[in-house]
Amino acid sequence: MTIQKSFPYILIVGSVIGLLASFILTVDTIKIIKNPTVDLPCNINPFISCTSVASTWQSQVFGFPNPLLGITSFAMLFAVGVMLLSGGRSKKPLWLLVNLGTFAAIIFVIWFFYESVYRIGSLCIYCMIVWTVTWPLFLYTTIWNFKENHFSIESTAKKSFLFLKVRHQKAIDLFFHFVSRNHAQILVVGYLTAILLILSHFRTFFFE
Repeated sequence: MTIQKSFPYILIVGSVIGLLASFILTVDTIKIIKNPTVDLPCNINPFISCTSVASTWQSQVFGFPNPLLGITSFAMLFAVGVMLLSGGRSKKPLWLLVNLGTFAAIIFVIWFFYESVYRIGSLCIYCMIVWTVTWPLFLYTTIWNFKENHFSIESTAKKSFLFLKVRHQKAIDLFFHFVSRNHAQILVVGYLTAILLILSHFRTFFFE
């Protein structure tokens, strides 16, 4: 199945998983606010503990629980996926905005991953689920935009800049052709990198 055909399903499945994880995280956060000593089912051990993560300032960067951002974002992506699946289309600016949103999401995920592993010292199961689905959502949104020619440089510049624009467009096309051809490998490398970083940092927990 081509990316144009599979992309709506990627959006829908990924956003539903992320939405459910964000909802559960929100409910758990409310429980912790009501009772800081509550024992949540996802508190498995010191290494995997939702309470340890949800009780930190990093879990409320903007003054409210981070999962609320996830609920909003995944709900929007779900709506976009349904629109595509039903045959709806939109103009280039919307898709670039969607790509920008997923890019912001992956940057936030990378930051929170770093904070969880190296600063907080604990991981949250539902956070990891959100991380897992955000990566392919960003990657395949980017590839889909490339396939739809949304990264093309408009030919509205003066002739003196035309050669420069053509060179830039070739570089852009070359990069995204590589990403498009090797999307599965890029996806796996991203996951393996995260797993190796976790195993390396928590090696005393796993290997002693």
